[in-house]
Amino acid sequence: MKQYVVAALMSAGLVFSASAAVLVPMKGVSLLYINGQEADSKIKSTEVANGRSQLVIQMDKKVGSGSSQSVYTSAPYVITLNITGNEVKINHPVARSKSEAEAVFRTGNPDWRITQDGKSLAYEQEKLKGKDGFLPYAGMDELVAQHNKTRGLSFGASGLEVAAASTAAVATTAVVASSGNKAKVKKTENKKGAAGQSNGTPVEHLKKWYLKASSAERKEFRKWMIDQE
Repeated sequence: MKQYVVAALMSAGLVFSASAAVLVPMKGVSLLYINGQEADSKIKSTEVANGRSQLVIQMDKKVGSGSSQSVYTSAPYVITLNITGNEVKINHPVARSKSEAEAVFRTGNPDWRITQDGKSLAYEQEKLKGKDGFLPYAGMDELVAQHNKTRGLSFGASGLEVAAASTAAVATTAVVASSGNKAKVKKTENKKGAAGQSNGTPVEHLKKWYLKASSAERKEFRKWMIDQE
């Protein structure tokens, strides 16, 4: 009996890898990009490998009631999260009217309701920068690519990665937690061939500290990286 159930699921495209999770955009959410690639469907569930992932999402939801009802479409937001479970549901911020939606997104920090296997999942977000003038988000492939390039981000089999740094001079950021859950960021520059360099490549050290850092520390690090361009 089990083999027939499995066969039926496979024919429906509902069997997912054990090392992957199912992304479920809830009603009113459009899933635009997954790890730098345009999503096959904005509204259907899709598979993503476990690990750190980057999603580009926006709210497309009917708000208001009666004759005042309309569809509110937000700006796209870049969401970064660490997926370790089986199912991740992405829901839009609470917004029942156009004025409420405008107020929520005016802050630049809307409260997306993201859960993993029924529990709240931490995430980082940043509004995708658009072009000036009419249709600021036309040509989104280019906008997403530029967003990642300026932040030194790339994608591999395991998801989001820190892009390779220059071998001539690498700035290594060590995040040291201090009292009160605050952090100090100590920057040291390691030049090629410098004596006393610790084991491991600079890129490995960058990845190590980035993954250990908190959301706030990662945000501060990305801002620092942009300033180095």
